[in-house]
Amino acid sequence: MIIFTDFKNAQMSEGEVLAKCFTLYHPQAIYLREKGLSDNDYLSLARQIKPVCDKIGVDFFVCHKVKIAKLLGVKNLHINIKELSKIDTKNDFDNISVSVHSVEEAKLAKEQGATMLVYGHIFVTACKQGLPPRGLEKLKEVCDATTLPVIAIGGIKSTNYVSVLQSGAQDFAIMSSAMNFTF
Repeated sequence: MIIFTDFKNAQMSEGEVLAKCFTLYHPQAIYLREKGLSDNDYLSLARQIKPVCDKIGVDFFVCHKVKIAKLLGVKNLHINIKELSKIDTKNDFDNISVSVHSVEEAKLAKEQGATMLVYGHIFVTACKQGLPPRGLEKLKEVCDATTLPVIAIGGIKSTNYVSVLQSGAQDFAIMSSAMNFTF
């Protein structure tokens, strides 16, 4: 399990949410999503979370903020497919996770240096209101079309995550259900 943060929708402080997530879910990785933060606020939060992840052996990913990842020496970056081609220093990272939404994007991401893919949204989710989910069949198509590990995201719950893994995803990510402890 992987957790994408979305602290603005959490019921507790960042530290309390993460402590509870570590205890309840034992995630493999934390992706610091936090799209609405300024670079300074993001950097401050990353400086707090990274040492905790390092201490307990949880991979820490910086999302979209290449300069901050480099500044902190974070070797795991998550980025969208449009931003991937703009990174000229891919060798600075051990893992480059890329959000994709189709087989074509998955293939392009691999060509451009991605080491793993995040594909979604799989099921109906409050984060993507009004957008139909891509579903398990499309997830399977992406998984079958690439040799890269695929992480599924979007509307994944304790009642449906097994079907995601059975469709070929190496792992799955949760966000809203992690921030509110409803997985």
